[in-house]
Amino acid sequence: MNYVSRIVPIAMAIVIAAALLIPATVAAQQERDQIEVLRSQVKTDRQAVVALNMDLSEKQSEAFWPVYREYHEKRDELADRRVNMLMEFRDNQVGMTAAQAQQILKDAIDLEDKLNDLKHNYRADFEKVLGPRHALRYYQIENKLDAAINYELASVVPLRK
Repeated sequence: MNYVSRIVPIAMAIVIAAALLIPATVAAQQERDQIEVLRSQVKTDRQAVVALNMDLSEKQSEAFWPVYREYHEKRDELADRRVNMLMEFRDNQVGMTAAQAQQILKDAIDLEDKLNDLKHNYRADFEKVLGPRHALRYYQIENKLDAAINYELASVVPLRK
């Protein structure tokens, strides 16, 4: 079974969880609680997808997982900011001032830059513990998972008001 066919079922579970992430009719605190539960599950599922598809030796595994956890701790901070930004945009879309729109757009672009900086900054660490080929594979897996989650998160803010 190749890496793509192994990743699809777990990625679909993550997509379904992300689709449920922010239902518009749930009260704010219930929404936050639900987000935390789903984020925890997505984090566990994401790690399982990576473990399943990396085929690491014992030595690589011992070196990789601490770097992975450190990297994802920083990614999670950015993900929290992104969810908050999406909810702010969704909740204020109607009647949003020009200043609010400018700030949200600026924050969204800054957040993308920070995520790309984080990926760039950790690339050497992943290459050191995995070697270039496995590091590339790891980033491919992460990108595939990110694409699935981003697709579903985009539904938080509909194209039409």
